[in-house]
Amino acid sequence: MRYRFLLCGSLALMTAVATTGWTVDADAVGGVWQFDDLAGDAIVDSSGNGNDGTLVNGPEWVDGKFGTALEFSQTTGSYALVPVQHSNTATVTMWAMYTATPSTNIGLIHAQATDGDLGGAETKMIGVWVENTNLLWGRIIDPAGARVNLPKNATLEADTWFHIALVVDAAAGVVTQWVNGEQVGDSAYAGELGEYSYLKIGRQGTESWEGRMDDVGYFTEALSSDDLAAIYNLGLQSVTVAVEPRGKAATTWAGIKGDARADAAMGNHSDR
Repeated sequence: MRYRFLLCGSLALMTAVATTGWTVDADAVGGVWQFDDLAGDAIVDSSGNGNDGTLVNGPEWVDGKFGTALEFSQTTGSYALVPVQHSNTATVTMWAMYTATPSTNIGLIHAQATDGDLGGAETKMIGVWVENTNLLWGRIIDPAGARVNLPKNATLEADTWFHIALVVDAAAGVVTQWVNGEQVGDSAYAGELGEYSYLKIGRQGTESWEGRMDDVGYFTEALSSDDLAAIYNLGLQSVTVAVEPRGKAATTWAGIKGDARADAAMGNHSDR
């Protein structure tokens, strides 16, 4: 089945959910990068886990889906690099918008073992990108190097913000891909991922994203469909950490982008 995503008012109303947030264990929060740093060559991990990242080849600070975002470019080969904890069960979420039909693949996420700009397909333990056909694609790789490809079911239009997620679930034996809170594809998964310690954001292989990204989250658990719907409708700021993280009181990320998130809670998913 193919999905074609066009953002409109009726879709926003249809997908709005009556929820005030969602809960996740602190140990499962690998990192949250909301790109509200406004300037400089570093990005702060809003989760409090200290997984701050660096900007490579000068991605630009621009208006985002909420607050500010980063704009990446194929021409400059720009991306962000953040440290993460390896997990055989994981979820990656993000808002993304590209500017025109790409002439080549444009990359969103690349989980890799070292901090270099690794380009080989075999280095991409988790990968998400958009093909030059406008189709969303994803892949994971096991420790032996076997590749599991997601079906290319979702067509993403240019100049439109989309919420994209990839969920790797070892217990269920499946990897799934999501757009705007809706599952668009799945593949069987044997339960182990190859080693990785870093995420490249805005790049996969040697192919950078051509457009903007905002609100990237990494979790070491398989978020549910309800969790992903809550993130899509309310944003990462709606999460409540259920266990005290690093000795701190249970917390939320509310207020970081609170005003814009209030619009999202009302179903305002219009693109900029």
